[in-house]
Amino acid sequence: MPSTPTSPLAASAAGPAPPSDSASAAPATKREASPATGGGTEDQAEAAAAAAADLHQAGPDQKRARLQGGRAGNKKKHPRKANADETMLDAIELLMRSAWREANPDADAQAMPLVFGWPANDKQAEAEFCRAPPVASKLSGGLPSECEISVYVHELTERGAGVATRESADGLRQLALAGKRPWAFVVPFTLRGEKVRVRSVRHEWGYTQADLLGVIEKSPLRIDAPCRYFGQCSGCQLQHIGYADQLVFKRQMVERALAQANPLFAKLGVARVIRSPLEFGYRTKLTPHFDIRKDTPPDNVAIGFALAGQRKVLDIEDCMIGTDTVRAGAKKAREDARAKMASYKRGATLLIRETNVPRDHPQGDVTDIPASELVKDYVLDHKGWVTDVVGKLKFRYPASSFFQNNSSILPAFTGYVRDELNRWNQRLADAASEENARVLTHLVDAYCGSGLFGIACHSDFQKVVGIEISNESISCANNNARMNGADNCDFLLGDASKIFDKVEASPRNTAVIIDPPRKGSNPDFLDQLIAYGPRVIVYIACGVPAQARDLNHMFGRGAISIDGTTAPVENRPASVYSLASIQPFDLFPQTYHVENIVTLVRQD
Repeated sequence: MPSTPTSPLAASAAGPAPPSDSASAAPATKREASPATGGGTEDQAEAAAAAAADLHQAGPDQKRARLQGGRAGNKKKHPRKANADETMLDAIELLMRSAWREANPDADAQAMPLVFGWPANDKQAEAEFCRAPPVASKLSGGLPSECEISVYVHELTERGAGVATRESADGLRQLALAGKRPWAFVVPFTLRGEKVRVRSVRHEWGYTQADLLGVIEKSPLRIDAPCRYFGQCSGCQLQHIGYADQLVFKRQMVERALAQANPLFAKLGVARVIRSPLEFGYRTKLTPHFDIRKDTPPDNVAIGFALAGQRKVLDIEDCMIGTDTVRAGAKKAREDARAKMASYKRGATLLIRETNVPRDHPQGDVTDIPASELVKDYVLDHKGWVTDVVGKLKFRYPASSFFQNNSSILPAFTGYVRDELNRWNQRLADAASEENARVLTHLVDAYCGSGLFGIACHSDFQKVVGIEISNESISCANNNARMNGADNCDFLLGDASKIFDKVEASPRNTAVIIDPPRKGSNPDFLDQLIAYGPRVIVYIACGVPAQARDLNHMFGRGAISIDGTTAPVENRPASVYSLASIQPFDLFPQTYHVENIVTLVRQD
C-alpha cells in the first residue's frame, strides 16, 4: 500500500506560515507537503533534489528528444523514443532515483545505478524494454477487459498528470534496489498516494497513456471539482485539489525545473507562489473551437475545448475560469457560430476577449478617459481591438495578439517587477555610498510586446527603451506610451542579431527586463545579453523549464555564479551574475501553468 500523504493544510497547524500572497515571502528551507510530494519531509525533499541532480549528470546519449508528435502505440507502429514526451521520461527517471534514495538513505550516491531497467548505454536492451508494454491498449486493439488495470500513483509530472505503476510504494523501492524499472502509466486528474482504476489507451516509449476510470483509494488532498466538465475537458488539470495545495505544487514544479536544468540550482531558494486574487472567473480570453465532420449534423457540432487525451472537441456551454464578461461573450459567440454553422466547410476557432470601453460610448476613444471610468465589454472579432486596464494604466492592442490573460493579478505582477528594480537600485546606491542617487537610470524592455512592463516601470527611470522584432507590437507599445503619458519610453524595432545596438546607456546604469514566449529565449540573444552586461536582469517566464534551460546556458558561459561556483570556461565574460531572487506567480489557477520571475544582479 502506498504511504499516506500529509496535507499541507494540516501540517500548517504547527505554526503559521508566511502568506502565499505576500511578495516579500521568504524562500522556504523545507519542501512543503503537496499533491506532488505527499508527506513533504526534509528527507523526501533532499531525495527529490538529489534525484534531479543525478538526472542532470546523465551523459548526452541519455538526453531525450523533444516531443515531435506522432501516434506511437497503434496497431502498425512501434513506440519511438523520438516521439516520447521528454518530461514524462524525466519524471520516471526522477521517480526511480527518489525511490532508490528512500530505500538507501545512508548510501553513497555513487552506488546508485546509472540507469534503471537495463545496462547503461545498452540501446538494444532499452528498446526491448520500452517497446514491450505488459498490458494491452485501446489503440493497439485491446479488449476493455485487457486494458483496464489498477495502479498506484507515485508522483505528478510538471503538467499535473500522475505517474503510476502497478507496484505500490514499497514495491517500487524494491525494484529500485534491484536496479529494475517498472512500466509506468500517465494518468491525468490523479494525486500522489492514490490507487486508481485506469484504461490503457496508447503505448509510448517505456510508458502508457491511460484514462482515469475511478479512484479506489483517495488522497486526503482530493476535493470535488466545482466544474461539471472537469475530468473530460483538457483545459484545467488541478481542480481536484484545493487552491493552497495548487500553489505548493507549482512552487515545487519551479524547484524541480531548476534542479533538472542544473544540480547547483537546487540550492536556490524559491519563494512561495503569489496567489491570484481570483481562483475562478479570472481569465479575460477564451478560444473555444469546433471541427466539422461529415457525419455530424450542424446542430450537433461540439463547440468547446479538447477532450482530455483525445483529438476530439468537448462541447462546453460555460467555462468557470472565464470572467463574467467573457462568459457572456462566449454564450453569444456560440449562438452566432451555430446560426451559421452550415456555412462552415472546416472547423474554426472563436475568440472572446474582455475589453474596457467608455460607459456611454462603447465604440468611443478611450485615450483621454481615466481607466477608472471605463466599463467591461467583450470583443468577438479577431480583427478587433482590446483595451486592458492595469491599475491606472491602459493598454490597447489587437484582439488576436498576446497580452496577459488574468487582469486581477497584473497590478501585483507588474508591481513586483517595479519593486525589484527599485530595491536593487537602492541597494546598489547604498553600496556605492551614492545617497539619493539612482544607479539604475535606464531600462531595456526586451520582448516588450505592447509595452506592459516598460510602461509600468517607466516613472522610475530616466529612459526606457523597448525592443521587439514585430512592427505591430512596436506600434502598439509607442501608442500605449503616449496614452499613459510615458514620455521617456521609446519602443524600437530591433534586429534579433543586434538587439542591444540601439541601447546607448552604459550597462553599469542599465537594467534589462526579458519576457520571452513559452519556448524561452535563444542562445544568440542570451550571448548578446551576457556581452552587454547590464547591472540587473529581471527574467519573466511563462515556461519555467525553458527559463531554467536559459539560466543554465548563462551558467555554462561562465556568466552565473552559484555560491561562488562558476563553470570552467576559457573566456570568462566581464559580467558575472548572482541569482538574487526567484518569485513564482499564479496567473492561471486550476491549471499546471505558473509564471516565474528571476532577478539576476551583476557581481561588481
